Amino acid sequence: MGTPNTVQVSILGGPSVSVPWFSGMNAQQALEGAYGQINNSSRLTYALQYYGSSLGYLVMMINETYDSFAASAAPFFYWEFLLNGAPASVGIDQAILNAGDTVGFTFVRYDPSEPKAGTVQAKHIYHTTQT
Repeated sequence: MGTPNTVQVSILGGPSVSVPWFSGMNAQQALEGAYGQINNSSRLTYALQYYGSSLGYLVMMINETYDSFAASAAPFFYWEFLLNGAPASVGIDQAILNAGDTVGFTFVRYDPSEPKAGTVQAKHIYHTTQT
């Protein structure tokens, strides 16, 4: 966990940054704060996608590594949003943080025969049901 009055933002294979926490801060603001502190697009870039009002915004790319969800691209890989080490159930704009929280992103293989809770499952369902 981060130290009091900060939030830790950690990216698998990438940087880990402590950003100042403020009341009402969400995970998207923490990621934006990490981006601002790093201030180097060779160390951190990201892209978001909106998944509707129930999920909000989720990360779809970090450092040029994109979610892979096309049926012809199996196996499927997605960026998973972790809050304090556990898969989050909402998007980064809806996850309100407390001082000392940790926001993490890891790139995971998704197997439809072994559904998972959290945003990875929701991303997979979203992309495989779009026409």
